[in-house]
Amino acid sequence: MAEDTHAPTPLAAGAPAPPFTLPGRSGSVVSLADFAGKGHVLVYFYPKDDTPGCTKEACSLRDGFSDLRAAGVTVLGISPDGAASHAAFAEKYSLPFELLTDADHSVHEAYGVWGKTPWGIGTIRRSFLVGPDGAIVRVFDDVDVERHAGQVLAALKPTPVAEAFAAVEAAVEAAGAAVSTAVSESRKAVKGAMKSPEVKDAVAAAKKAVADVKKQPAVKKAVATAEKAVSDVKGAVAAAKKKPAVKKAVAEAKKAVAGAKRAVADVKRKPAVKRAVAKAKKAVADAKKRPVVKKAVASAKKAVARAKTAAAKKPKGALAKLLALVTPAKAAPKGASRKKASPRKPARKPAPKKAAPVRKATPRPAVKKATPARKPAPRKAPRRKAARR
Repeated sequence: MAEDTHAPTPLAAGAPAPPFTLPGRSGSVVSLADFAGKGHVLVYFYPKDDTPGCTKEACSLRDGFSDLRAAGVTVLGISPDGAASHAAFAEKYSLPFELLTDADHSVHEAYGVWGKTPWGIGTIRRSFLVGPDGAIVRVFDDVDVERHAGQVLAALKPTPVAEAFAAVEAAVEAAGAAVSTAVSESRKAVKGAMKSPEVKDAVAAAKKAVADVKKQPAVKKAVATAEKAVSDVKGAVAAAKKKPAVKKAVAEAKKAVAGAKRAVADVKRKPAVKRAVAKAKKAVADAKKRPVVKKAVASAKKAVARAKTAAAKKPKGALAKLLALVTPAKAAPKGASRKKASPRKPARKPAPKKAAPVRKATPRPAVKKATPARKPAPRKAPRRKAARR
């Protein structure tokens, strides 16, 4: 009987599987649409009943039938043979799956498996794994008749890359949930702190200080300058938006965003993503129960309490700077700085370095004992005065 031929097929993975309704060996009519949303369907085309290659393929699927069913796979065999031939073939080899008759080979042609073979025009041995959504998941061009069930089961197993991707998605989901929980708890803590009388008084004082600062002429001028700069920027942006190139770029960006949103929505509907989200939620719940997380939450609450106490004592940050600008106590340090600066200048001028050569010249013997005994004294006097200064 005809074995594998490498004839090309117009159908590929991702394409919708052509629908069909065919009579079975038991006299019932079977449609591909009957299995929509109920798992995968293996549609395998074989040339003829009770021939060597076709028998090996059917027995392989029979031996692996329990594993295929456990994986949610329904097996449908299709050939041009009639119902009586199918029934005898199934009974002889105890085949537990349905065999369908495509007498006019119209379904063969729809799937691209009717054509020239080494033995003439007929069925090209090929199998199609159809997903629950009606799309082709895998095309088996090279069917291993003795291990075809294993081929199908291997195709259903996720690849290491897919498993790694799923693990990363689950980790990202878990991390996002943990961050959102931490942010929510922080917001609650801040809201609770804002309700305390101390914080309210500090906020009121800060508002008053800001209002006082805004009344100053220099601040008013700076605000007016900033507002003008903002107005100029808005005008420039409005002018840029009117340009054709910018409009085109904005339109393309909107299309890209819409496409991304649709892709995200499609991904969220997938069962794998839903399972990942459920795992992430469970991971977050488990994380909340851990002693380390509880300890971190308690530490955060203590930090908020310390922040309340510090806020009640004195303002900090930008508020402290604003208050420093408003208070007149700033003038005293300016005068003090000038007073401190004045003695530093003469302190730098008295030249210990200039006096050094004089000291080197002084220790001359006999000159001090001779006539110039009175002359070195006036030289030493200005040095004492400079030191006093």
